[in-house]
Amino acid sequence: MDYRELVFYQKAREVIGGVNIQVKKWHMTMQSEVVARQLFRAATSVAANIAEGHGRHHGQEYVHYLYIAQGSANEVDHWLQTALDCKIGDTEEIRKIINLNNETRRMLTSSINSLQSKEKPGSIREDSIPYSPIPYSFENERLGD
Repeated sequence: MDYRELVFYQKAREVIGGVNIQVKKWHMTMQSEVVARQLFRAATSVAANIAEGHGRHHGQEYVHYLYIAQGSANEVDHWLQTALDCKIGDTEEIRKIINLNNETRRMLTSSINSLQSKEKPGSIREDSIPYSPIPYSFENERLGD
């Protein structure tokens, strides 16, 4: 599978697109310029680390790059929140990008957890099934039959 087929890579690319559109619309002040540069850098880092890690094809090395991508996705969230706090950009559009970035973060977390559970030798993961004991009655049994 090519990394471009990964849904969380595609979501990360959508975040880049949304960030790019937004920052181009911002009136550039000292604050908005700092936020724009850091935000765009962090957003591109998410997708870049997914792509680079996927090219490694080795469990823990791939997971390492997904962790870096996850850290960058957290940084994207920080800068988007900072833009909201500083009243930079369109609030509704920034919230849409935050939601899209949150989807990417959840998918990264899920992929990391899945890959790590496969890597642990001897680990078995079972679904938990609720236990409900069946009442047993001695009254219906006869001894000695």
